[in-house]
Amino acid sequence: MKRVVVAGAGISGLSLAFELERLGVSVRVLESEQRAGGKIETDRCGGYICERGPASYLDRQNSIMPLARSLGIAGRVLPASAAGERRLVVADGRLHDTPLDAAAFFRSRLLPKSAKLRMLADLLLPRGPSARGQEESVTAFASRRLGALAGERLLQPLVSGLYAGDADVVSLPAAFPLMATLEREHRSLVMGMRADLKQQRAQRRAGSDAPRLSSFVTGLDELTTALASRLGDRLRLGARIVQVERAENGFRLTVEENGSSSTLDTDALALAIPAHQACAVVRPLDSDLSEILARILYVPVALVHLGYLASALPGPVDAYGFFVPVSERLKILGAIFASSIFPDRAPARFALFSVRTGGARHPETASLPDQELTALAHAELRGLLGLTAPPAFAHIARHQRGLPQYTLGHIDRVAALGAGERRYPGLYFHGNAYHNAGVPELVSRSSKLARRMVEELAR
Repeated sequence: MKRVVVAGAGISGLSLAFELERLGVSVRVLESEQRAGGKIETDRCGGYICERGPASYLDRQNSIMPLARSLGIAGRVLPASAAGERRLVVADGRLHDTPLDAAAFFRSRLLPKSAKLRMLADLLLPRGPSARGQEESVTAFASRRLGALAGERLLQPLVSGLYAGDADVVSLPAAFPLMATLEREHRSLVMGMRADLKQQRAQRRAGSDAPRLSSFVTGLDELTTALASRLGDRLRLGARIVQVERAENGFRLTVEENGSSSTLDTDALALAIPAHQACAVVRPLDSDLSEILARILYVPVALVHLGYLASALPGPVDAYGFFVPVSERLKILGAIFASSIFPDRAPARFALFSVRTGGARHPETASLPDQELTALAHAELRGLLGLTAPPAFAHIARHQRGLPQYTLGHIDRVAALGAGERRYPGLYFHGNAYHNAGVPELVSRSSKLARRMVEELAR
C-alpha cells in the first residue's frame, strides 16, 4: 500500500486527508501546532462567538454541504439572515449601500453622476488583459473597466476586505478569478455581474441550492473539528516536518515531535502548510522551489471583536458589514456585523461587530497594545455607526502572518511550483497560499487533488 503524508491540519490539509481516505488511501496528517484547524478557530466567551479567522463562507463550489453530510453535521449548517445580502462601503466618511441592480445604482449617492457615466462605458469597452489570461493589478482592472473613482469604491475595497492587501499590486486573475471569467465570457464586467446575480436569484426562486452565505451553529470550527475527529489517531498534533529529501522510493521526512527528531519515509507528500513554512521544508530538496515559495508574502492582521448594548446603536444595522476604500482616512479595513447576519453570535440585547485592521495598508496597527487597538476600532466604528456608548465586550485575535498576498507574478509562481511537482512526482503544494483563499474553494480543490493523487499513485 502506498504511503501518504499530509503536512498541515488546516481546512486544506484536513479536507484533503478526508477525501483521500474516502478513496481508500491511508494517510498520516502531521500538524506542528497542538490543535487542528489552522486559521479557522472560534473563541466562545461571555455569550459571544468570535471567529479568529474566516467567519462565514459562500459556497459557489457546492462543496461544503456534501462534506457536512459526509461528516454527519449537515444539520449544523447555519444560513445567514437576509442582512448577509447587503454590503456597505465607506465613501466621504459615510456608509453607503453597494448597488445590486440598475435602479439602486442610479439612486445611489456612492458615486457622483460623472463617475456613474464613466462606469457605463464598461458596456462598450473591449476585453482586456485579464480576459486574455494575462495578469494585471486589481487597481488597473478596476480603473480600466469602471473608471478610477468607481473602481476605488466598488472593487478595490474587496482587496483589503477579503485579503487585507494592496489593490495596486494584487493580481486580479489570481485573487478574483470570477471577475476575469465574467469579462472573458460577457466582455462587459457590469453585464457579467448582472448575469451572475440573475442566475443566483433564479436558483433561489426555483428552490435549488443557490450559493448562500453560511456558517455553523456555534462557529466555523465545527467543520474542522469534525474533520479532525474523523481522522482520529491518523492526525498527529505537535509534529513538525523540518525538511524533506529524496529517498529511494519517494521522500524522507525529518520530523520534530515532543522534543525529539525522527525520520519518516513516504511515497507522496502534500504540503498544506503556509508558504513560508514550506519554503524551509523543501530547501534541502530544491533551493529554486524554496526561493519561489519565499516570494509569497503574508501580511499581519488583527480582528477586534466588539460587543455593544443594542441601545448604544442609533438604529438596526441590517447588513453584512462594510469595506473601506484606501482613500478614506481610516485605519480599519472594514467590519462584519456578526450578530446581524448570525443573531446568536451575541447575547440577547447585545450586538457584535468584528473589525479588521492591519494588512498591507496599515501593518503597524496589528501590533498595537490591546487597549490602543480596542480604542482605535471603537473610535472608527463609532464615527461610522453613531454609537452612543463604549463597548461592553472586547476580544482580539492577532495573526502576524495572517493572509497570503497574490501579488503580480503570482500565477507564474504557482506555475513554477506546478513544474516542481512534475520534477518530483509525489510532491504536492496545496492550500490558500496558492489559490483562492475561500473555504469552499479550498475544500473543492482538496477533492480534485485527492483524485489526482490517487490516479498518480496508481501508476
